[in-house]
Amino acid sequence: MHLAVPVHPEAERRMKARLCLLIAVTACAFGTAQAQIAETEHGIPDAPTLLTNSATASTGSMLTKELKWKSNIPLNKTYGELTPEQRAEFRALYVSLAEDDEPPFPIQGLKPVFSALRRGHDVLQARGELNLAVTVGPDGKAVSVEDFGGVKGVNASTMTHYAQSVFMMAKYKPGMCKGTPCTMQFPFKIKLN
Repeated sequence: MHLAVPVHPEAERRMKARLCLLIAVTACAFGTAQAQIAETEHGIPDAPTLLTNSATASTGSMLTKELKWKSNIPLNKTYGELTPEQRAEFRALYVSLAEDDEPPFPIQGLKPVFSALRRGHDVLQARGELNLAVTVGPDGKAVSVEDFGGVKGVNASTMTHYAQSVFMMAKYKPGMCKGTPCTMQFPFKIKLN
């Protein structure tokens, strides 16, 4: 049984106006939300974003954007296993380091640190140069990680914070000052492609 209730023409007009207003407000809210996640002038959202290396209709191909190590200092060697030439290359990163002083260095070499950074970079796809200095205490533990900037674009701060946490968790051979363990910085630079 269907019961028809008579509606005054003025009330019907107001209900239609409210419905139109509700639709307009909803459309406005949706437009505002879209504007907040709009792409920047370079076509990439400013919000943290997972970038994928997938083929697109516009390119038809897929390019790898892998983090690569481009130093003569091997990833799989500890500081004690480095050749004199490799040690000299690493020591050259310091403005002033006495001949009998030694810089701090990851106990297991650079490979575990680099592997962790590569995994983070695979997800975040940040660009620029990661330029950090890890302050290592006399006990071989990281005290702080200073960022000298260089990582830009999407996910830059996330990548920098991730890298800082990787270096904070690493264990180090402490720096040696005149034969005694001391607080010293461990520099790290790598280009993120």
